[in-house]
Amino acid sequence: MGQTADLRRRRETSSDAVQKLPHGVVSYARTYRDGYVSAWHDHPRHQLVYAVAGLMMAEADGTSWAVPAGSGLIVPAGMAHEIRMAGEVQLQSLYVHPGEPGAAAMAECRAVTVEPLLAGLIAALCGMNNPWPLPPRAHHLSQLILIELGAAPKSPLALPYPADARLRRVCDALMADPGGCQTLDYWAALAGMSRRSFTRRFLQETGLSFGGWRDRLRCQIALRAVARGEALGRVAQRLGYASRQSLQGMMQRLV
Repeated sequence: MGQTADLRRRRETSSDAVQKLPHGVVSYARTYRDGYVSAWHDHPRHQLVYAVAGLMMAEADGTSWAVPAGSGLIVPAGMAHEIRMAGEVQLQSLYVHPGEPGAAAMAECRAVTVEPLLAGLIAALCGMNNPWPLPPRAHHLSQLILIELGAAPKSPLALPYPADARLRRVCDALMADPGGCQTLDYWAALAGMSRRSFTRRFLQETGLSFGGWRDRLRCQIALRAVARGEALGRVAQRLGYASRQSLQGMMQRLV
């Protein structure tokens, strides 16, 4: 009997079950262990995955996302995505019906900074545990959350992956050796392009300069390593920085 009740509780609190509730906006909170992988999947609702503590590494919409504590990832309904946990991660998720007023704020996949007001609203809604019938406070919290999400600043840690096979060859090589000190001319030659064509095409495909893309990659790697307990000095050495301070300076400019 106890085991049956426990299984029932797990079903009732699973993210899949929560999405079947009649609410326009439902909440789901959970803590995940280091290394947990939510393999490729999608949802019938828009989703905000908010990292209260820890670090998520996500893949969605052709982009790699580092989502540290204080940030969230918005994933539109029907979009395939994968999330990996680096360190223990405390999450608060919201699932929003596409027909809900204000849901247009979640129609674009993006990582956002969750500022204190929005964080407090999400925590308050999660604390109510999806009551039904829906009380006025829960309704108003949901609407305020959608308004604030529409105004939330984008996180600077997105890493778009280019469609051009020549540029992808360069990105793959850089990901295999992120601490390499090769010159821009080296990377252009690897792509089979002139330096000018390479830099112009890279910016067109990713929205970032090649150096900016490399910095974001290294920042993501450093965040993941530190979340798993590696000393920042060792990470800096592995990524080709002269000192821990140099790596910290780059990360502070981005984060």
